[in-house]
Amino acid sequence: MSCSLRISRLLLLCSLCWATPLLAQNTTNLPTSMYGVGELCANEGGRYAGMGNVGIGLNRLGFQNTLNPAAITRMDTICFTFDVGVGGSFSYYSFLGDHSYNFTGNPNRLSVGFRALRHWYVMLGVAPYSSVGYAIRTNEEIEGMPNSYATSLFEGSGGLYRVYLTNAFVLSPRLSVGFNAGVLLGTITQSETQESAVVKYENSNHTFYGDIGVHYEFFSTQQEHFSIGAMFSPAMPIGYRNKLTYSNSSTSEGVDKKYHSRRQYLPMHIGVGLSAITWHWIWAADYNYVDWSKNASSYTSMLYQNQHKVSLGATYIIEPRMPRSKELMAGLGYYNSYIDLKKGKMNYLEANVGMSFPIRYSFLSIAAGYRKQINSRKNLMQEDRITLNANFTFGERISRSKLR
Repeated sequence: MSCSLRISRLLLLCSLCWATPLLAQNTTNLPTSMYGVGELCANEGGRYAGMGNVGIGLNRLGFQNTLNPAAITRMDTICFTFDVGVGGSFSYYSFLGDHSYNFTGNPNRLSVGFRALRHWYVMLGVAPYSSVGYAIRTNEEIEGMPNSYATSLFEGSGGLYRVYLTNAFVLSPRLSVGFNAGVLLGTITQSETQESAVVKYENSNHTFYGDIGVHYEFFSTQQEHFSIGAMFSPAMPIGYRNKLTYSNSSTSEGVDKKYHSRRQYLPMHIGVGLSAITWHWIWAADYNYVDWSKNASSYTSMLYQNQHKVSLGATYIIEPRMPRSKELMAGLGYYNSYIDLKKGKMNYLEANVGMSFPIRYSFLSIAAGYRKQINSRKNLMQEDRITLNANFTFGERISRSKLR
């Protein structure tokens, strides 16, 4: 094993150890993140974040695809390819005439991929899965005491992240298959404060998860590729370890014990995508269906509902004759929330733009996005969000000759 290879692996392990706790931090202040597993992190950034995070059917050199495990078989065959990403957002909230805003920022992607054998490709990474972050203050009149009110504060933080290993196999020049195997980890902390009493719920989650994918090219030349991809992830039960803590500053009373909560499941996920690569253009379209029917709500005001998401994306290659070219990106997406709150539905419209440009043998990608929440009722909280993503893709040579 060469010295540079040892250094690459050491840097990867150190980076994973550094990024894992940061990825578990909350990246939202949306009150609805108090339900379920929190707000899902649908966008991991990546080189094509400007396309709106599409790519189930996209398999391209320099693209570490986390949407379809079969679509990583065009990675550079003589390099370790690293992907490092960070993201930030500005959210503006409005509810019945009240307004607030929030800034967040976090690492959102870390992965490394390489060709293990001639027809076997591998990718290892860590990424956020969901985020919880809210603070809700209420004032309720005390029964039997007119004009006297009790103030309650509800707070939550934390989230879940996933660590995954992707394996993809080339079965023929047009067909590849792959699978993901990984773990989902994280802690969600929620508390209720009223006067001097505080009740704190700490929920540590863990589960194994996996998905499978397939990618097929209908037609491929040196300049044009037309392909389809599909992936499937089954529903999986989430293991948990719960802890309840009660304290009261006005007395010495306190409780610290375990408690049971309703079982939750990772949803079943089915996705299909199409892509077309021509001389100057990359076109991609994805459809995702997420089935939450195995989950039951602990709240009378909230129900789970299945999700449908349609995404379209395009990239313009400025200098296609060059091995590495600047690229301009744009994307659109529309989907519904998995939460039905008081029989009110929340939908989201997203628009993204971005640019990727080469730096020697690497790529720096920058993307901006805008998300508009569209509610079925006016008495639901409204959110408008602007996101920024930066991603750096670089490679380190494994050897001076390709794997045979």
